Amino acid sequence: MWYSKLNNKRLWKIFSEISDIPRESGNEEGIREYLLSWAEQNKIEASSDRKGNVYMKKGATKGMEKLPPVALQAHIDMVCVKKEGSSHDFTKDPIHIKTDGNYIFAADTTLGADDGIGVAIILDILSDPEAKHGPIEGIFTVEEETGLGGAYAIEGDRIQARRLINIDSEEEGILYIGCAGGVDIDATMKLKYEKATGTALAVSVSGLLGGHSGGEIHKERANAISILARYLDRLPSFQIASIAGGTRRNVIPFSAEAVITVSDKDAAISQAKTLQEELSEEFKLTDPGIKLTVTETEMPEMAIKTKKSQKIAGLLFASPTGVKGMSTAIPGIVETSDNMAIVKIEKDKLTVVYSIRSNMDSKKMELMSKILTLTEVFGFKAKVGDSYPSWAPDPSSKLAKEVAAAYKSIEGKKMKVTAIHAGLECGIINSIIPGMESVSLGPNLSDVHSVNEKADVASAERTAAFVKKMLAMLK
Repeated sequence: MWYSKLNNKRLWKIFSEISDIPRESGNEEGIREYLLSWAEQNKIEASSDRKGNVYMKKGATKGMEKLPPVALQAHIDMVCVKKEGSSHDFTKDPIHIKTDGNYIFAADTTLGADDGIGVAIILDILSDPEAKHGPIEGIFTVEEETGLGGAYAIEGDRIQARRLINIDSEEEGILYIGCAGGVDIDATMKLKYEKATGTALAVSVSGLLGGHSGGEIHKERANAISILARYLDRLPSFQIASIAGGTRRNVIPFSAEAVITVSDKDAAISQAKTLQEELSEEFKLTDPGIKLTVTETEMPEMAIKTKKSQKIAGLLFASPTGVKGMSTAIPGIVETSDNMAIVKIEKDKLTVVYSIRSNMDSKKMELMSKILTLTEVFGFKAKVGDSYPSWAPDPSSKLAKEVAAAYKSIEGKKMKVTAIHAGLECGIINSIIPGMESVSLGPNLSDVHSVNEKADVASAERTAAFVKKMLAMLK
């Protein structure tokens, strides 16, 4: 097995079993059945609710019955992204895991360590006969990656604990006590076509790193849709025959492509070369592989009318994306951002998808209003999706103080206590269960929501060991 030379074989065996089961958001039946079967085999009480969330309970170690119950929480779905040209089928194929001994990663796809590693850590603790703890509960939610649907459907009467450890963060040694809220916008335009004229060009933006639109937005990586629009903005006139970019709402677009027609082929190709030189310089540190390719292609019969093509390109070019403001309350933390996540054509309708995040609800609403104004100016109709709340930090949290103290005692160094720009389920769960106190932590993961996703082996094993030891120290 790929994990045969790693230290915590129980942890990695569980992660391997999880990775064998397709679990894209909305397709969690297989992983849910695995969890219920696993609990039965390990003699752990388990049940699921109507939404598909799974709950587990295990009694206290002898002599620790008086410790307050603690819930360990993770989500069971994953973002499914694959390399261009990959034949991987996320509805039936297992994730093919590789390791170099220091990291684990997947062949041609996302790894799913977000949040498969959180699930594996919880199961590792629940199945360890030597672990010492008070009463513990496992909460495994569905549809986190597509709108936190599982968290909203939590049935509070199934949960006794009023302390929750969320294991869905991506930096070891950091304890999160707050997160951003968010809202999505879908902007649509009905398309009208005309006869394509001029020369057809295939435009492709590739080689970008992408990543998590919350956890890695601060890295200022290029947005492929914005780059494509930047090129189109330099052309005096064109028709769009097709256009597509982005994969998921919470993934920074790492590729985009279009087929356009132009009257001056040489000028259009020259503009691409100039822009490529600029991009290589601008993104040499964040996206060193960025590539803009423009080549002549087969002429389509029809294309979107020129005026509508200009409006589409105008909206994509003018739309804000990336970091829009930094927090003044917590230095170094992104306060507000937008991810122009997807552009796609379905039949006679073009859709642009935006994902807005902010640690301040007023800033979230302000950015939403700006995008709604833009979409109206360019002739789009916008629909605002469900909004999820921010999780307000509480520096006086007793749980946060105890977890940080346990980290100092076990690891011999101070834990950083802060907030995160990515969305977490803690705020929602706290609002459903009165008196619930939450923190979030996790091992070192990088490039999640992208095909470059990696999990640090030693960090994951340390995190699992820390949580296990910490449970006996919470009072």
